[in-house]
Amino acid sequence: MSTPLGQELRRLRMERDLTLEDVAKGTGITLQYLSMLEKGVRKSVSFEIMADISRFYGVPLDYFAAFIKEEESRQLSEMEIMLWKAINDKVRDEIYFKKGNSIKNMFSKLFR
Repeated sequence: MSTPLGQELRRLRMERDLTLEDVAKGTGITLQYLSMLEKGVRKSVSFEIMADISRFYGVPLDYFAAFIKEEESRQLSEMEIMLWKAINDKVRDEIYFKKGNSIKNMFSKLFR
């Protein structure tokens, strides 16, 4: 049984008349992983993967947050919320304002 996020990913793909292979090539995410996301087999998704998917479909990362929140049964910690917001802001800047490698730079600073 698919998850709300999986259903939305499939809807976006079908709406654009794309195959999973097209999305895999466009995002750099494996076909198998994308299939597992759509089917709801893979429920945990990293920010990096969601950023790649967001960029590929041209929709804000915030858009997918609503579908992910539907799936989560636990509350996010304040740190997770802060990180989610920071990453969303950076992805929005990269997608809409073409500011470059801000996410890559942010992660390199966080994980030194």
